[in-house]
Amino acid sequence: MNIFKSVAKAIQDFDLINKDDKILIGASGGKDSLALSYILSKMRYWKNSAFSLGAIYIQNNVTPYNKELESLYSSWNIPLAILSQPQKTGNVTSLDCYTCATQRRESIMHYAVEHGYNKIAFGHHLDDALTTLLMNLLLQGKIDVLEPKRYYESFHVTLIRPLFYTPEESIIRFVSQQAWHTQTCTCLRGTKGVRSEYRKRLESLTGGSLQEKMHLLTAFNSRKH
Repeated sequence: MNIFKSVAKAIQDFDLINKDDKILIGASGGKDSLALSYILSKMRYWKNSAFSLGAIYIQNNVTPYNKELESLYSSWNIPLAILSQPQKTGNVTSLDCYTCATQRRESIMHYAVEHGYNKIAFGHHLDDALTTLLMNLLLQGKIDVLEPKRYYESFHVTLIRPLFYTPEESIIRFVSQQAWHTQTCTCLRGTKGVRSEYRKRLESLTGGSLQEKMHLLTAFNSRKH
């Protein structure tokens, strides 16, 4: 799948980006946020796509910082802020992915409000959305998926996920072609936790077929209308 086309389609289908938006990218240093940052850095110069970009990296006591990030974002002309914030719990091993992600998201939202951003872009992709759907179905008995767009009234900011239609396989291939050095979460909760197990179940269910994954997403989106 052409990654630029899938991002453009998601932006159009869900009205993710508008003229004069000021967008803050959640930069983790991983493949997803790097791909998203690069794509948006190019798309902001497309016709009728005048929006501005910034990025923020939350440095914690779990994942080591990739110093190459600063030069990459500088080459893309995206200002990168680095916020040092150790995890709020004294026992890192007691963290789960949900708690860690929530803490990070709240910090990013506070920063966005303080610096005048009206939208926050995260690098969640198609497989992330469907893994969440599968987890909610089987663990909580509800049909729910990561939203491509969500307005947080308490912060007055909108969270967007432009990679919503993009499969992880396409991102891996794209980042490999660019030869970027990426970093991943080293926490065992992320690499060997429940979410990782359900990611494997998604692949088993669909046989890795992009068509079947898109059918799952289409079925979910159809029931909302």
